[in-house]
Amino acid sequence: MNSFSATLINIFIGIVILWLIVLVISLISLSRRKDMLKPIKVIWAAAIFFAPVVGLIFYLIYGTRNNRRGIKRY
Repeated sequence: MNSFSATLINIFIGIVILWLIVLVISLISLSRRKDMLKPIKVIWAAAIFFAPVVGLIFYLIYGTRNNRRGIKRY
């Protein structure tokens, strides 16, 4: 394996680790929300889990919007 391949593999591993961290933080944030009904949480979790790229991006953009409107987070 040459150094270019090793560099690409290291970059890929770094991206995967970063992605997993964001995924776990999003799922924890989702589970702690008090302003959502449980079925809605399950739908968001399924979207994040089964369509990780699209689901996570939509949750980060639209799912957290209510928290910015003055709802106190714990």
